[in-house]
Amino acid sequence: GNTKSCGCQKGGNTHGLPHNQFYQTWSDMKYRCYNTMSKDYKHYGARGITVCEEWQDLANFVSWAEETYIEGMTMDRINNDGNYEPTNIRWADKTTQAINQRIQKNNTSGFVGINWYKITNKWVAKIKVNKVDINLGYFNSIEEAVLARDNYIIENKLPNKLSTEY
Repeated sequence: GNTKSCGCQKGGNTHGLPHNQFYQTWSDMKYRCYNTMSKDYKHYGARGITVCEEWQDLANFVSWAEETYIEGMTMDRINNDGNYEPTNIRWADKTTQAINQRIQKNNTSGFVGINWYKITNKWVAKIKVNKVDINLGYFNSIEEAVLARDNYIIENKLPNKLSTEY
């Protein structure tokens, strides 16, 4: 007779939302940004990436997700250095997400797909298309390698970012 809740609000949850299809997305997003024990924290929270105040509330995030979700897609930050917030999030396929990655730490050229190849003492230009790595050639200068990769993207009308977009 004294119960004021069905019990689902224990621990701050709201009725039924932990069983919503977007609960794990919300939970993982917060875990990456705020839990220093997360293996991915270094790529998110440690870089200053946060979850907007509105989405701290699960109900707000679920409402947004249910209104915008595109079947078969997953959440993608448009600006990789930006926060999780409605203006910086889209639903995207894995190819789009792979194209939207930031330059990796071990990249020595400063350009995606351009690396120094010790065996030839040249710069190699590569691109991934439909999960297949394509070697575009070996070049004496970074500029030549970058130009070759950019031209390949343009000529083949690929969605990959050009060197000027990084």
